[in-house]
Amino acid sequence: MTRFINTIVPIRLFSIERMSELDVTMVLQILLSAVLSIAVFFITQKVVSKTPGFQKEDKKLPLYYAVSCILMSSLLFFFGWSIEFFKGLIFMLTLLYASVSDIQTHEISDGASILIFVTGFIGATITELPFMLLGSLGIGGFLFLCCCKFRKRFGPADMKISAASSFLLGFGKGYIGLAIGLFLSIITNLIIEKVNKNKDHPFPLVPYLSIGYILMYFF
Repeated sequence: MTRFINTIVPIRLFSIERMSELDVTMVLQILLSAVLSIAVFFITQKVVSKTPGFQKEDKKLPLYYAVSCILMSSLLFFFGWSIEFFKGLIFMLTLLYASVSDIQTHEISDGASILIFVTGFIGATITELPFMLLGSLGIGGFLFLCCCKFRKRFGPADMKISAASSFLLGFGKGYIGLAIGLFLSIITNLIIEKVNKNKDHPFPLVPYLSIGYILMYFF
């Protein structure tokens, strides 16, 4: 009886054809990431330069650029090239503008809140809109009461940014983001007051609120 021996074929984890496809995809992703990084750098430069009280000699500029690049990289890592990535990029760059403006002049243009509110509609479904509006009204109403009670600590801009961000995030995430921001601001403010022994100094709140809202965007 004749027995046939099958030809032994080397096992390849990746075919050459598949490797070429992977290489092309990887190169395209690297190129897109590089182009986007450059674009975000110039957008950040433009955004920061438009804030009231901007000075080219500001030593915080490298920090702002680093923050924008870290945010972009984090969005790309979590969401990839998706609508959530671009929505988050607009949201976070707007919060960066609002934070820098609050730090420099303690004033924020209404355009920042409007842009965040409009961005909230991107990718949102009709069924999600009532909960988004509930979050906006709930958080905005709470901060409105805080503005009336503690005028030296809360301002209209804090209320508007929080209401718009809560609309984009929804009530649950907006509430947690607000809690994180207020907690960070209280701790930081206590430390500053202890060091400077000045309880009446102006204190920007939006940068801390922005941290809370940005963190909740990833969850």
